[in-house]
Amino acid sequence: MKTKLFSKFVSKRTYLAIAVLGISFMNAQITTFPWTETFEDNSPTRASWTQIYEVNNMSWTFASTASTGGTGVTAYEGTKFANYPGTSHNFDKTKLVSPVLNLSGVNSPTVSFYYINKLWGSDQNWLRVFYRTSATAAWVQLAEFHSNITAWTSSGSIGLPPTTYQIAIECETDYGYSTLVDALVVSGANLSVSDVKKTVKSSISYYPNPAQNVLNYKSSEKVSQITVYNSVGQKIQSHKTDSDQGRLDVSALPSGTYIVTGETALGTETFKMIKK
Repeated sequence: MKTKLFSKFVSKRTYLAIAVLGISFMNAQITTFPWTETFEDNSPTRASWTQIYEVNNMSWTFASTASTGGTGVTAYEGTKFANYPGTSHNFDKTKLVSPVLNLSGVNSPTVSFYYINKLWGSDQNWLRVFYRTSATAAWVQLAEFHSNITAWTSSGSIGLPPTTYQIAIECETDYGYSTLVDALVVSGANLSVSDVKKTVKSSISYYPNPAQNVLNYKSSEKVSQITVYNSVGQKIQSHKTDSDQGRLDVSALPSGTYIVTGETALGTETFKMIKK
């Protein structure tokens, strides 16, 4: 009786340990760049990719052979790739979602990959790239590919906002042959130690936040320029200031979240502004 109870206790503890390890692994965060996803069985991050079924429930697979239209196709690198089967005419749509990315130490991040997207007769699948800024934020489309690609072709470098939390590769079928993705890389210029120190050290204060019509700033150092970016990293406003205090007119900006950078002798400092 004691042996059975002990066995059950050990089994429960073992199960809990495995579960905790699994949760920790599934919530892995990528902090070192460039980061390459090979989609191979021995990839340390492949298991942390998840799937969001937007329409129906067709799943991405990690395969060495395309489900359809794969004659003569091998992986771009290694032996495996991400494969969206494309075996229906139901406009299936699924996102393959990356692990969490921490891009705080990276300048000008980008994502690139190789892909194949073959026509089947006159039918063509859509391949799209998205990002989001948190686990609950809306997905924002960065790029779309909708042409007959029969051999491994580079997507080119696609710019990512520095606030990117995750990226997603989405395929929507229109009965084209299987859509394939391989050798995905997220890269950028790593900030130097001095850059990080300059970014972390704060001499500028902004108020009020949230702001409605005016954003005030005050600094212990003279501010030479203030720039406002939207949530996808596009420059919205740029102001030459040459003063240790002043105000910005933000009344024309739509409601949302913006990144404000201020340049002083200490370096470039970043501030997140919420516009009412």
